Amino acid sequence: MIKKNIYVFLMILPCIFMLVGCDNYTKLMFKGDIDYIKIQIGERYKEITNPKDINNLISLIEESKLRKIKEKQNVIYYKIDIFIHTKTKYNKITVIKDIIFYNGNYYKSESNLGKQIEKIYLDMNYPELIDKNEAKKIRNKRINRRNLSLQKALEGYWIDSKGNSLYFKDGWLYQGKYEFRYHINSIDRNRNYIHISVFGVKSFFLKGKKLFDMHITIDDTKNNLKLEKDMVGRYRYNYNMIYIDDENYKLGTFEYKFFNH
Repeated sequence: MIKKNIYVFLMILPCIFMLVGCDNYTKLMFKGDIDYIKIQIGERYKEITNPKDINNLISLIEESKLRKIKEKQNVIYYKIDIFIHTKTKYNKITVIKDIIFYNGNYYKSESNLGKQIEKIYLDMNYPELIDKNEAKKIRNKRINRRNLSLQKALEGYWIDSKGNSLYFKDGWLYQGKYEFRYHINSIDRNRNYIHISVFGVKSFFLKGKKLFDMHITIDDTKNNLKLEKDMVGRYRYNYNMIYIDDENYKLGTFEYKFFNH
């Protein structure tokens, strides 16, 4: 299962973490002096130092409506790490899109906390820095995928720029709450091309029926793909997608020149 990690690492001065339950919601509360907050996406991070920005981010976290859930849900997305720094200790929160992990417990955010934190990261005017250890880890992950066969490289988690996801595994295709069977018709290794047909599995009228074809081109790194979806009714859709590994690292990039061709 993918740990769809938008991580929120909280390193806090003499900061006390509290859980407050109200109307079946759980709130994360912080008390104490916070020096700065570090938000990290992959190997890139920003350090939030302005007191007003710190207060706004803490308020966002504290005011989020969270419901405790029994176990992590299968969310396909990349992780964000947030460190809230104090002088003596830190607490760690993991956010995976709308799933939050803290102290061995999972919570679901009613307001999609991860998406809001990502927007804050992009909008805030702080220098973007590189975590060398994370950069090395991600670089090795990307390199290791180069040697995969096309069939093996296809399997796993893919997202487009809007957060829509596909999951390929052992002849099964999962798209949101829907599941299908797929069959590989042909593979052209010279073009890094795969042609698959997708079939229904649930409904009496759709079970075993061909629903659409997918024409997939994967780049040489095996971390980016272009997908053309041909419906039986002759509608055609195109997607650019990047690979998310099972630790929720974003290995592809939409800025890659592969998508410009």
